Amino acid sequence: MSLDRKDLRLKLHPDVHAGLDVLAEVGGLQLSELAEQIIEQAVRERIHAATVVADRAKRLGIAGSGRE
Repeated sequence: MSLDRKDLRLKLHPDVHAGLDVLAEVGGLQLSELAEQIIEQAVRERIHAATVVADRAKRLGIAGSGRE
């Protein structure tokens, strides 16, 4: 059983909205579908990058609490 997706409302600069609209149309997607794909990919990439940094810092012994 999959979890329900969460609803999100956001505002974009008019130029970005227009560009996203064109990309969605060219890709045969709804605007919201493309926005969802782009946001999910960006979040997954950032989470992966943060995990890589945390793992490397831990191996180097610098994964402290940030307090000196």
